[in-house]
Amino acid sequence: MKFLKKATLAAAIAAAPFAAQAELKAMDDAALSATTGQAGVTIEIDIEGAGVSVGEIEYTDTGSGATGGGSVLLQNVNINNVTGLTQTIDINEEGDLLVTQSGVTGMSVTLGDNAGADNQFSAVALKGTNGTAELVDSVSITMDLGDSDITIHNMADGSTLGAAAGVTGTNANNTSSVAIQMATSVQITDLDAQLFGYTQDQANNRVAAAAGKDLSAGDTLTAVEQAQANALADGGAVTIENLTFDNNGAAATINQTVWADSDGVYIQMGQIQGDLTIGSIGIGNNAAGQPLSIGSVAVRDINLSGLTQRISGHD
Repeated sequence: MKFLKKATLAAAIAAAPFAAQAELKAMDDAALSATTGQAGVTIEIDIEGAGVSVGEIEYTDTGSGATGGGSVLLQNVNINNVTGLTQTIDINEEGDLLVTQSGVTGMSVTLGDNAGADNQFSAVALKGTNGTAELVDSVSITMDLGDSDITIHNMADGSTLGAAAGVTGTNANNTSSVAIQMATSVQITDLDAQLFGYTQDQANNRVAAAAGKDLSAGDTLTAVEQAQANALADGGAVTIENLTFDNNGAAATINQTVWADSDGVYIQMGQIQGDLTIGSIGIGNNAAGQPLSIGSVAVRDINLSGLTQRISGHD
């Protein structure tokens, strides 16, 4: 009797994997049936609150001697107010990658000394053996991004750029491994920037030199002198205020194709149309430290269709 119970238990254990597999297959069939006709990936993105920030992005020239070794810095990069951004990713039967993205209204991008950065950062700085100099103190941009479509063409069959990605002109008969074709729209509703500024160290040294002091020798700035240095570090010799870019009040359309070969990376503008307006350009400052406006600028009916750029390295 005991033997019979053991045999029955052994048979049950042996049969268990087959039963489990049968049940699992039934579940797989149901799951596959429910997903019939579905493909691709959808990504939804919201950037709120403190947003996304990057402390510093540094590009270093890898050349040697007088033509390399220095760096360009982008500092205190912040992206915010992105709500309801949706991306879909699919691959068609030709192996092309298809990416679509919904529009965003009121997206905010800032670089450098923005939002209480206390003169710690530069939007664009140049660093080398002589120290760090500030090219752009701060940039603040508010923009609307329209719906966009990106197709990364699989050109494994040897198709020409003209046939596969719509490239025109002298490059139409060229080939590439892939080509990226983009169509989007953008409207810059406000851009402010301060150019040709001073880092805090530069400002401190300049004020010290004017006062006959040498900070490297241990001299210090008075409270009044430090306030002057802070004001100098918090601005720029040239200011741009209320820059906008649109197409008769609507988003400006942008179409371009990017590809590469052994000679470099190519960017062909299929279309970019719009109007550029700068509400105020300031040069220098008055006694109160405010920019001295020299006027405004409007550039209308910009059309860059047919423009092709080639980007390549050099020794």
